[in-house]
Amino acid sequence: MSLSVLKKHQMSSFLSVSVLFDLSVALGIGLLVGAERERRKGDGPLRRSAGIRTFASVSLCGFVAQSLGSWVLLGAALLTVGALAFASYRLSRRHDPGITSEVAILLTFLLGAMAVQNAALAAVIGIVLTALLAQRERLHQFVRQAMTQQELEDLIVFLALAMIVLPLAPDEFAGPFNAVNGHQLTRFVILMMTIGALGHVFRRLLGHRGGLAWAGFLGGFVSSTATVANMAKLSKSEPAQLPLAATGALLSCASTFIQLGLLVAITLPELLVHMWIPLALGTGIGLALAAWQARIKTDTPSSQDMALQGHAFDLKTSLLLALALLGVTVMTAGLNQQWGTPGAWISAALSGLVDAHATVATMGVLVKQDLISHPQAQVCIWLAVSANSLSKALMAVLVGGKAFAMQFLPGLFTLIAAVWLSLLVVNGPFFR
Repeated sequence: MSLSVLKKHQMSSFLSVSVLFDLSVALGIGLLVGAERERRKGDGPLRRSAGIRTFASVSLCGFVAQSLGSWVLLGAALLTVGALAFASYRLSRRHDPGITSEVAILLTFLLGAMAVQNAALAAVIGIVLTALLAQRERLHQFVRQAMTQQELEDLIVFLALAMIVLPLAPDEFAGPFNAVNGHQLTRFVILMMTIGALGHVFRRLLGHRGGLAWAGFLGGFVSSTATVANMAKLSKSEPAQLPLAATGALLSCASTFIQLGLLVAITLPELLVHMWIPLALGTGIGLALAAWQARIKTDTPSSQDMALQGHAFDLKTSLLLALALLGVTVMTAGLNQQWGTPGAWISAALSGLVDAHATVATMGVLVKQDLISHPQAQVCIWLAVSANSLSKALMAVLVGGKAFAMQFLPGLFTLIAAVWLSLLVVNGPFFR
């Protein structure tokens, strides 16, 4: 009998500790949000009605209503708090038309109720709510002054794809050669948009100080081939900027290896252990060659101005790359089925002339479908990278002419040769 009493006492103590913890979370949420509102409450006859005591009491009210286990009581309490918040708004709307405090007090009530069942989540939401309330001026300034209308529209498009389209996209293989996956295609589009948006954000933060070097490095995350073409065009229109343009082009090649590493880590993480040395070597050599090239001084300061406005990402390019990914995936699967490994190599080389990133995503799909092995996938990726380097070389010659080609091509060919040499030395047994 004494053992049973002891167990009941231990259980009662445990429940008491649990309830006290949840209660402290609910009280903490009310005090935290209330403290922020108290600082903005003001003084005199025009002061707001809700402060630290009101918010703490409302949070405790939600906790008690939820603890009693009656949905009727919880609903009645919520309606009462809502009515009081509405009455407060009616009294203060002439000098303060905003409803932030009224919404915050309703949310505080709900968070107090949530603390009964999920105290951790309630605490996190309470902290986020307080941060949003405290950063009012900075948020307003960011949206009204820092963020452009075009960037806001881009953000809406991005969230629509990430929050609506991606969950609805079917995550199963179908279509020709059973190689098409709508979910992975959508994820690829979002990934390319994210990379482009990050580059845009960095350019906005750095402003004009980065010059062509930062423009080249960040542009490589969007399209290294296009960046090389832009640098080549600049070097031809402004010959004095030839060394800086070549530096930016080499930096775009280095950032391509960083981007390839990120794509491999996401789509083929098990292959990264065999590729990280060539990827790191390509990045390091690209940065070193760019630093050496940057030592050459220009005659006049650059007139190239980095654009700080415009789209945060290129949706059209992302969709075109997704279509390229779809075509490359189907083509590679078909050639691999008909001709085996040589067919996959041919497809990778052809697709790399346009873009190397689609090949990485394609290999991820084919490996998961057991249509190609990991060593074959790695060879295909490097073939695509090499073919893409050939496209950059052609751009350098055709757009920039002999002068730009002489500055850029030695570094590009040195970079690719070093990567292939390290690949054969380090991963030779892996290919057998």
